[in-house]
Amino acid sequence: MKNIDLGFGAKLAVLLPLLLNLSASYAMENQAMDKPDAGPASSSSSPISGAQTYSLTDAQRADLAAKAETGDAEAAFRLSLYYTFASSNEAQRIRWLTIAAKAGHVVAQHNLAYDLYMSGKDLAGAAHWAAESAKNGNAEAGDLLKEIEAARAKARGSHP
Repeated sequence: MKNIDLGFGAKLAVLLPLLLNLSASYAMENQAMDKPDAGPASSSSSPISGAQTYSLTDAQRADLAAKAETGDAEAAFRLSLYYTFASSNEAQRIRWLTIAAKAGHVVAQHNLAYDLYMSGKDLAGAAHWAAESAKNGNAEAGDLLKEIEAARAKARGSHP
């Protein structure tokens, strides 16, 4: 089986619609985390770039890691986004994405399924996480699961 290697831009193009499903409050939360006594960020604050949206201080990363290690799916997913967009550390991105998926984070499950599928290294794992995401209400994961199952059938030499 051939490994499909999409560049970062192609991966981003696929992941971007999923990321848009995230809470729009992330940017404001980051500002509030940096200034805990300042209260919620106002809608008139200056624009924040995508990298700034996912940027975290050392203290924020430590706090999120502690929460993620105790089962906080959202904290683990937030760390996976940091390592995807702000730090570009593939090993850490997959680590936190896997922790978030195992903790039941639907988008993390879908993203992990997609990563495993596109790498071609673990189609069974990809199918598992796509099925979990679909089971948890992600309609797009059902389409991904069909693609994965077709690839698995092709790899076995049968027709989908």
